[in-house]
Amino acid sequence: MLDVYHAEPGANSLKVLLGLHEKGVDFRSHYIALNKFEQHEDWFKAINPNGQVPVIVHDGQVINESTVINEYVDAVFDGPKLRPDDEYGRAMMRIWTKFVDEYFCPALSYLAWNRIIKDMVRDLSEEEFEAKLQRIPLKEQQEKWRITAREGYSQKQLDEWLRQVGASVQRLEKALETGPWLLGDQYTLADIACFAMVHPMPMVYTDLVNDEATPRLMDWHRRIMERPATKAAFSMTQSHYREEMVRRQAEMRASGEVAA
Repeated sequence: MLDVYHAEPGANSLKVLLGLHEKGVDFRSHYIALNKFEQHEDWFKAINPNGQVPVIVHDGQVINESTVINEYVDAVFDGPKLRPDDEYGRAMMRIWTKFVDEYFCPALSYLAWNRIIKDMVRDLSEEEFEAKLQRIPLKEQQEKWRITAREGYSQKQLDEWLRQVGASVQRLEKALETGPWLLGDQYTLADIACFAMVHPMPMVYTDLVNDEATPRLMDWHRRIMERPATKAAFSMTQSHYREEMVRRQAEMRASGEVAA
């Protein structure tokens, strides 16, 4: 049996949920509420000592890292192939997933954290906040939480991450000139990895992702949104989260703020 520990269908959790639904894999869903810091509870750290989602447990074996999970799922389970058959195609696919993990996702993540983490911890006292930090197993994650929540990032840093997001969008738009999917005619883990980052951008980064500036990307986005697997993944959204995201997106549009 496959157990999947995940947060809301967004970013890396969405990446894994999309892959599982595309393959048609039966799995047990274990929702981890990040806003309640459940990823840092001792019971979860016993599963993943890094205290991060998503994680899968297959026949007692634990695998983390969303990109690795998706390749494992595609290799082990029956269902539509999500990787090219030829080694060159697989190499090109991995270039895209590496690009997401090392460039696109980090830039989006820092911009998102700059907005969201302050809201999550604003009602905590310094003592409560420090106690929460001590439960985070990775030191670099502790520092990220501390800087984001208490110090904030410089405008220079925010501008650079926004530049990286814009460059990522244009790279995708260019790649889609040659076919309906990033690797041509086959829908692959490259599309899944990139879509997991892009999916909220037409609502949030409206100046970067729209029908005039990125017509091919918008068409690709719509076609993925219509896939049964995508609809199944988003059906796993918790109602309170959906309402909160709608509220935040409305606030950002009203203020002219750009955030993920």
